[in-house]
Amino acid sequence: MDQVLEFVLAVKAAHREINRRFSEALKPLGITVVQAEAILILADDQPLTLGELGSRLIAETGNPSRLADRLHTAGLVHRRPSLNDRRHVELTLTRHGREMATRIQQARRPLLDWGRTLLDDSQFTAATTALHRVREQS
Repeated sequence: MDQVLEFVLAVKAAHREINRRFSEALKPLGITVVQAEAILILADDQPLTLGELGSRLIAETGNPSRLADRLHTAGLVHRRPSLNDRRHVELTLTRHGREMATRIQQARRPLLDWGRTLLDDSQFTAATTALHRVREQS
């Protein structure tokens, strides 16, 4: 098999397995992987506009406003017009959203621990560097 094709297929398979494991860990919380990713992004850096959130999301290729609507409906996110530009909507976590962020971090801990059993630090560095090089081309 072609080396590049083998790499691409291995990345896809690894991504599918990681998402499967993360999805299973999130089931008791009643949220999806994409929702968890958005909540964690907001927990790290808020407020964010819809566009800023959309540009940081890796797992979501669709419209971030639908995702934000679902999070708002669930009581996890506040939506308000931006103070700098009223054409933009800013998102911040509610108290419930901040609590959910903590629960997500706890739920993903076994996934991260599992990952640490697979590769050592130098292998993770090499793999991450390679994947960043691919991503930089997009």
